[in-house]
Amino acid sequence: MIDEIKIFNRDLNTIRSELEANKPYEACGVLIGTLDGSTAIVEKALPITNSKRTRRSFELDPKEHYDAWNEAEKNGKDIVGVYHTHPMSSAIPSQWDRETMQNYASVWLIAGADGMQAYVWDNGLKPVKLTEYL
Repeated sequence: MIDEIKIFNRDLNTIRSELEANKPYEACGVLIGTLDGSTAIVEKALPITNSKRTRRSFELDPKEHYDAWNEAEKNGKDIVGVYHTHPMSSAIPSQWDRETMQNYASVWLIAGADGMQAYVWDNGLKPVKLTEYL
């Protein structure tokens, strides 16, 4: 189980920019990098179109998600997680997020109106330590 995510400041800024640019709608993307034991090391936050384009849910555009996965794999990387925004609420998983997380074994990083938090699902919602690099 992942218990820490390390992510560069520039990638957190990308996510913050996505939150602001798409407000009041949710934005989303993938976190590309590697796993080192129980730590997910993010090398790139890649925005992906929210094909739902709603204020309360997201769906990664299937083609963009597939292309990102292929590109990551070609470069010897993995999609270690997803991110999405809660521009009008806190960085706590919604009921829809919780239900969806149960089928996705990676980190979920949520950028909310009150900051960022990361989670995994392991027989329930578990917070993940978020470490920022410069």
